[in-house]
Amino acid sequence: MSSRVLALVALLALPFPVAAQQVPPGSPATTPAPGSTATPSTPASLSGVTATLTAPRNVTGSVPLTLTLKSSLAEPITFGVGRDNDQNCAFAPTVRVLRVGTREVVYPAPGAEPRICTQELLTKTAPAGGSAVFTRDLNLPAGDYIIEGWFGGFAHDERVKVPAQPVRVTVR
Repeated sequence: MSSRVLALVALLALPFPVAAQQVPPGSPATTPAPGSTATPSTPASLSGVTATLTAPRNVTGSVPLTLTLKSSLAEPITFGVGRDNDQNCAFAPTVRVLRVGTREVVYPAPGAEPRICTQELLTKTAPAGGSAVFTRDLNLPAGDYIIEGWFGGFAHDERVKVPAQPVRVTVR
């Protein structure tokens, strides 16, 4: 049997139709409408959701992070997020920390083995025109950092990534 036939047999054995799972390039599902704030990773139905990351400018000890998801939608929206193996099993926000003045990534530690986390799902609902807040603490050595943060999870049962503006933090 040729490899093409084996591949076709493998596809036919799948319990769901493959064609239904694929979205053709350039379709409305992948291309934001002109003037829309939606990105390819944020469905157009969630273009009214923004994220804001906050942290104290100067801190001693761990850095408390707050990610606020603000919705301008007319209906409530439920956000769901699982623990992240690469983020020390934290729920949200997902972060990347860079040392100021360099491109050195401090967190998550480059080359570190991911942890094995429990498979919990944290859900929070933002009311119509309201917000949902996710918090976590981050332990960093003394220094100046730029913290990039985003929400990577589910909203309206769709996979989304909602980025926030980076914040600068000095750890003493």
